[in-house]
Order: sequence, then structure tokens, then C-alpha cells
Amino acid sequence: MPRPRIPEIIHRPDLVTASRKGVMALIATIGWMIWLYLISPLSALFAWWFGYDRMNLFVLSDPAHTIRTLMLYAMVIAAGGALFILWAVYNWLRFRRVDRRRVPETATEADIASAFAIPTQSVLDARGGKVLAFNFDDHGQIMDIETTRALSEKTPAGTPASKPLDNAASETIPHACK
Repeated sequence: MPRPRIPEIIHRPDLVTASRKGVMALIATIGWMIWLYLISPLSALFAWWFGYDRMNLFVLSDPAHTIRTLMLYAMVIAAGGALFILWAVYNWLRFRRVDRRRVPETATEADIASAFAIPTQSVLDARGGKVLAFNFDDHGQIMDIETTRALSEKTPAGTPASKPLDNAASETIPHACK
């Protein structure tokens, strides 16, 4: 059975405030700390269960060996970091004057209609709506769009609504897509 076609989620990190990013980073850090707090004893228990009791053999009996091992780890980490920095500098030198990024073309109503497999008229009608309700089938396809348009506003064509002006009044216009 094919996977349902669901529209991609809109991802706009530029709209997230700095304070919200900070809060999200703090929540992620706390989550990782809790995870490590819970998993570390479990991993030690599994290691003990399978006979790994080498702590006293390597760390406690020969501290000089432990320091040499830590120095080796530090050198490997520093070498990896240096390679990463060199690669970044190489790419910066190579692409600093080349900008391949382009502004995407503006999507027309026909492009939107073909992307969502709906008639172009439904897109045009939905553009003028204040509140939209999309009805989907079991496979994620748009079946119907209900548009609620405030009567006090102008229609998309620029002509005033034909009913009397009332700030609280609105009308619901269903648009069948199939």
C-alpha cells in the first residue's frame, strides 16, 4: 500500500525568537542529562553482567597509563578538529565568490493547484478566504476546501461584498475539489 501524500511541514527557523531558541536548547539539554542519568547505570549494569570489570585493572593500578591514553584521545580529537577546520577553510576559499543560491520563482495558482492535485479555481477561491478548512481523504489528498469570508471585507476581485456590512457576519463557501 503506498504511503499517503501529506504536504511537507513549513519550516521557518528565521521566525523563531532568540529567547524561544534558548528555551528549546535548555529543554533539549535537560532532556539529554536525564537520558544520560538513566542510561549510564543501565550500561554499567550490562557491562558488569557480561563480565566487564576492568576499571581496577586499567585506571586504578596504573594512573600513568590512563593519562597516556587520555593524551592519545586528546590528540586524535585535535587532529579530527584540525581536519574539519582545514576542510571548512578549503571550501570557504573555493566558494567564497561563488553564489549558486537563487531566489525561487513565485508559485502561480496553477503551480499550487497542480502540486496539490486540485482545480485552479479552488486555489483562487481559497486565496480570498479569511479562514480555510481543508478536508482530506484517507490518502492525504485534498477533497474539499471550505472558505469563510468576512462580509465586511472586499472580495479578491476588489468589489465590495454584496450583502450589508456587519463586522460579525461571515459566510461559508464550500469548494469541491474533485
